[in-house]
Amino acid sequence: MKLNPRQKLFAEYYCGKHLGNAEQAAVAAGYSARYARGNAYKLVSNSGVQEYIAELNAKTESETVATVTDIKAFWSTVMNDEDMAMKDRLRASELLAKAGGMFNNEW
Repeated sequence: MKLNPRQKLFAEYYCGKHLGNAEQAAVAAGYSARYARGNAYKLVSNSGVQEYIAELNAKTESETVATVTDIKAFWSTVMNDEDMAMKDRLRASELLAKAGGMFNNEW
């Protein structure tokens, strides 16, 4: 994928700070406000930019989205932390039990 530095910067702003706002991302990347107002959609529709956006989104998702294992580990930590309030520890144990299917009412 061949992108010039401004197109890369546009994609980074589009995925980051300006989250989906093509016009603002284009201006932040160095395009003129006049160009951005009428042509930002062209940047988004560029196949190279789309590939880079997909790559950035995949990377961000893998770094920030908690897995089931992460969530269960967190609940376990809260449940076992004697310094936490009892109501929080009980809620964590309830959530762990629900996630494990212990409240399944199928008789």
